[in-house]
Amino acid sequence: MPKRTICIQNAASLSVKNAALAIEQQGELKGLIPLEDIWVLIIETHRAQITTAALSKMVDAGIGVMFCGDDHMPNGLLLPLGAHSRHSAIVEDQLAISKPLQKRLWQRIVKAKINNQATVLDLMGLDGAPIRSWSKDVLSGDTTNRESVAASAYFKKLISEGNRRSGPFSSALDYGYTVLRAGIGRAAVGGGWLVSRGIHHNNNLNAFNLVDDLIEPFRPVVDLLIVERVLEGELTSDIKRELASIFECLVQIPSGKVPVQTAIENELDSFKKAVRVGDASLLELPSVIPLEKAGLE
Repeated sequence: MPKRTICIQNAASLSVKNAALAIEQQGELKGLIPLEDIWVLIIETHRAQITTAALSKMVDAGIGVMFCGDDHMPNGLLLPLGAHSRHSAIVEDQLAISKPLQKRLWQRIVKAKINNQATVLDLMGLDGAPIRSWSKDVLSGDTTNRESVAASAYFKKLISEGNRRSGPFSSALDYGYTVLRAGIGRAAVGGGWLVSRGIHHNNNLNAFNLVDDLIEPFRPVVDLLIVERVLEGELTSDIKRELASIFECLVQIPSGKVPVQTAIENELDSFKKAVRVGDASLLELPSVIPLEKAGLE
């Protein structure tokens, strides 16, 4: 079962007591959540107070902590570091990935993303077949950029008014993708990966190139949640809470239906196997299914 994503939107004092996150408002204890039950903590308000000691205990517990700016959009992320021995071993394998393997891994990721976009269209009563056909043309390394072509056609179908950047769902998409990115970053860094080293993304100014590779097949899950639940317009507290639940949405992986959170961990585990063996086919990626959420622990 998935762990919880906690969103702090009102003035509060946060601390860690007896291995649990204590949330106090006006001197009164409002909540006590075991650290082992938390996946990501989102601190949206600037009126929340938390000590460095509490932050340290949270990252020790493997929790990602995301901060928001004046516009209430995420602008910072605190992540746990993997154990030194595990980190060293994984990074050595990661740095040794050959160019051909990188290209085959990226090909597999792009195919999965395009097929998931097509499934979202099908689930929304639109015709996903033309989009799905693009996945058959994805070459090693996606040298013909089918990802971009498919994405452009996909959003034109999915969003009837405006577009991806300036449409009714734009703010929700930006927020949802950022929350998802935080979860993948939390899992990747905690697992010892060198997240600045991607297999496709290689921007020297981006500290999360690998995360931006691995996030791609999961983006359509955010799209489905937003469009099916009509999370449009201004980002209200309710919309943000709904987007923070993205890790509870179910997807299909070879072992069965699992929450996005589990699928992320499975993606990283299988990525490790693919890298060590040199076989891109070992990378297991999620498939979109009709919107459904798992229960919390």
